[in-house]
Amino acid sequence: MKNQKGFTLIELLVVIAIIALLMSILMPALSRAREQARRQSCGGRVKQMALGLNIYAQDYDGKLPLPETTGNWLQDVAVNTVHFLLASGMTREMFYCPSNHNHQKWNDLFWEFANDSWNQTLNRFERESSFIVSGYCFILDAQRGSRSRIHKYSWDSTEKIWIKSTMDKQPALRELVVDSIMGATRNNTKYGFNFEQVAGGIYGQSQVYDRTSHLVSDEIPAGGNVAYLDGHTEWRPFNPDLEDNGTAIPRITMGPAFFW
Repeated sequence: MKNQKGFTLIELLVVIAIIALLMSILMPALSRAREQARRQSCGGRVKQMALGLNIYAQDYDGKLPLPETTGNWLQDVAVNTVHFLLASGMTREMFYCPSNHNHQKWNDLFWEFANDSWNQTLNRFERESSFIVSGYCFILDAQRGSRSRIHKYSWDSTEKIWIKSTMDKQPALRELVVDSIMGATRNNTKYGFNFEQVAGGIYGQSQVYDRTSHLVSDEIPAGGNVAYLDGHTEWRPFNPDLEDNGTAIPRITMGPAFFW
């Protein structure tokens, strides 16, 4: 009878070490590939929103569905805008970036936080002044009240404006829908903000943070998708102007600081 020879303990450990090494090489690449796919899906969503808003404007002499009031945070999207986009074929999930784990896991909290559109005991103004907490920011002007000035970065080719209608001479330069890049002030960080843990009303109710969707780390956003008034989209890396102390300058501060 022939002797049967198996693996020695050393040989088994060598095989395990090789597998572990290969996994350590492949896993980051797979993670980057998944995030790239999520970015592309996110880009498709902002593009669809921009197209939906343009469809609305075609029926209203170029006017866009402006929110009743200026709202609280920039990512608070007025229900009149939400309802039109849903009627135009968009779905609830399209208001949230696939890279934003908090929005995906606790979606009901964000969708229903201040959405009173179903409450028929309220008057029309009260219902249409409500909003959903979206994963995207709409750079729309408001019907009532005035919005603060949007900061123009040194590399911007034009002034930043709040959009009222599609009748603009430079639609390819006018940002309409952008990824929500938000930061809460925090010392001793690269840009002076924490981008992963941003506390708002939902945190006060349920201890769930809001956050930036595309992150390198809690201190560094990767960037975000931007959809323009003419319907085209692009990925924009995070590149704000900086104060002398290195703190990033936001486009606008509405609750937290917002960048795009």
